[in-house]
Amino acid sequence: MRLLLILLISNFSLSQNSDQVFDSIIKYKQQRPSLALEYGFEYSKITFDRKPDLETVQFNGAMGEILSFLGFDATALEYLTRAIKLHETLPADNRKFPEINELPGVLLIIGNIYFKNQQYDKADEIFSHTISLYEKIKDEEAKFFGINTAMSNRALIKEVKKDYTGAEKIHLEVLERRKEYGKVVDIIYSMNSISSILLIKNETVEAKKMLDSAQNFYIKEIENGNNNPILNRNMGYGFFSFGYIMQYKKEFEKAIIYLNKSKTYLKDFPSDLAAIGSRLAECNLGLNNIEEAEKIAIKNLQFKNLNEQEKTYNYRVLEKIYKRKKMDKKLLMVKDSLILMATGFSKIKTTKSLNNFETEIKLANSSRELNESKIKHNTYLYISIICFIILISAIFGIRINYNLQKEVASRLEAEKKLISSELSQKNRELVSKTNFILQRNEYLKKIQGKLDSDQFNTDETKSVAFNLNSVISSEKLYKDFDKMFVNVYPNFYLELNKVAKLSTTDLRLASLIKMNHNNNEIAIISGVSLRTIESQRYRLSKKLKLKKNQSLNSLLLAI
Repeated sequence: MRLLLILLISNFSLSQNSDQVFDSIIKYKQQRPSLALEYGFEYSKITFDRKPDLETVQFNGAMGEILSFLGFDATALEYLTRAIKLHETLPADNRKFPEINELPGVLLIIGNIYFKNQQYDKADEIFSHTISLYEKIKDEEAKFFGINTAMSNRALIKEVKKDYTGAEKIHLEVLERRKEYGKVVDIIYSMNSISSILLIKNETVEAKKMLDSAQNFYIKEIENGNNNPILNRNMGYGFFSFGYIMQYKKEFEKAIIYLNKSKTYLKDFPSDLAAIGSRLAECNLGLNNIEEAEKIAIKNLQFKNLNEQEKTYNYRVLEKIYKRKKMDKKLLMVKDSLILMATGFSKIKTTKSLNNFETEIKLANSSRELNESKIKHNTYLYISIICFIILISAIFGIRINYNLQKEVASRLEAEKKLISSELSQKNRELVSKTNFILQRNEYLKKIQGKLDSDQFNTDETKSVAFNLNSVISSEKLYKDFDKMFVNVYPNFYLELNKVAKLSTTDLRLASLIKMNHNNNEIAIISGVSLRTIESQRYRLSKKLKLKKNQSLNSLLLAI
């Protein structure tokens, strides 16, 4: 009874801790994304074995949003794809929007990634699809904000395509919608978007009037006690846009005035300050304030988590400066940095991730279509399951018979061999046992994967899948493996336990690494996911107190 009480208290404490960390991620994801990212990694450690639920889906979506904002689009897409996959496993009642099968918020972020990578037509397609999804949900508040965001993003696409009239029309429509709702933070954002378009169209007087109106809204909100940091951010974006456009028009003195104004509003947003600094460096260079431009560009490059776009921007400024100053050595270093970044590795990785994402979406759609006719295929499913079971049983029997015959033959020659040959035989048995577990689990995992798909989502298949999982996780085979391993490497576990107190899981992982298996093979042998093995490796490295440049594989192979 006491043990049960301790376990309940422990689980409750862990749940409370993960909830607090998740709240911190949401709190800081816009204002301090780097800090939110650190909380995200902590959340991953706490909940690495947690069953999928709505919070884990939202966590992966939030991490994708943060990483995309910081410029790590390829990694962001991994989290966003994971959010989509986890969402598909949830029952409809456990989803945020039971009326739809997709995640419109995640799709908005993915659309932004396409936009950043200049795939504007694909981004527009996603934003249009997102609007249609939001129109189907019953949550009126989420519908309102989601449609407004998607419409604003479509306006940005028209803007980069120089369809300023179309962009302005959409922004005006969104502004009227937001005025009806009365959320000043969003109203200011729309007004500043419109003022930027007016300035691009050289309607300077009207643009300034709109910016002044936005500032009046801002002042009234501050006087009313609204201390929402996003209020400052959206107002700061208005001045930043003016500065950016003035810089584009080569009106550098005016640009510096507006950019410095934006800094006062965006002082609590480090990533935005980095972007402002980049433009200030370019403006000072345009005014021939070379020393000031150099100072600002170097300072910008020291920002933590500065994305590649801003890095390139500042290196270009330094390149121009060092050319003028004829500082060949520094110029060469800057060019080397630009060449290294110009290899486009991250860009290629992002493009590949986008292509993979599209493929997975197509596969998911195909899966849903096939699911409609799953009743017709149930008979074939059962036949396939039986055939697979018979096949695996046959392989299992052949393998056992082969091992028995091999053991008999080995015993006949054992008397003529030295101790070294006996050890060699045991080692072969150990490898054979490991390969058997590997092959068996691989076959079972394939079957289990098919059983877990939506095509075969029945009570019978769930029961069979559960039984397969029990076979994969069977402890008896692992105990046999441990005994064989100790026979071959009698001092291995003893040496490891001298360094740190290790669990059974740690020792088993170490033994499989010792046998030179890679992470994927270890995951199949252990019956767990690749991510779980990576987490176990990380914890084992910590326990063994490895240095940063020390390899876990090298250490274990040397024992």
